[in-house]
Amino acid sequence: MQAFLSDLVRRFEGLEDHLNSLDAATGDGDHGTTILKGLRAAADAAEAPDRAFRKAAGGASGSLFAVVIAALQKADAGADLGTALGEAADKIALLGQARAGDKTMLDALIPAAAAPNPAAAAQAAIEGCEKTRAMAAKRGRAKYVEGAGVGHVDAGATSIAEILNAYAGRPT
Repeated sequence: MQAFLSDLVRRFEGLEDHLNSLDAATGDGDHGTTILKGLRAAADAAEAPDRAFRKAAGGASGSLFAVVIAALQKADAGADLGTALGEAADKIALLGQARAGDKTMLDALIPAAAAPNPAAAAQAAIEGCEKTRAMAAKRGRAKYVEGAGVGHVDAGATSIAEILNAYAGRPT
């Protein structure tokens, strides 16, 4: 898991500005920086990378993405990826008071959880992320911007797609 998290740090170093730009269109413009901060802490954590992520990233994103990190830890330990992602989606929906179609990370995570394998999960997350472009935000800061973010891809859904794409491509 630590090697995977280190790989994610490198991947998100290249994505930081892009994610911040996506977030600037519908939020406060710091999503990439926040996720990268959490990933660095998780990669450096000897134990409990999900808790390290949550503490370093802070805020709502820290709590919600820590749930995803924990789900990937479970899958890495032998749990079914779809089951782990489904449980994560349920917890995130409860914590964030969100559901599919609200233009959130769940729009990438929920279809990924239904996929039969990591590669299909990554593809489902990418497709779910792209669907957020046409959605009007019902949660988060994006619901307050003009047009509720329609025409912009959700930064959180993009991060989920990137994380799951990296997970699918990692050496096992």
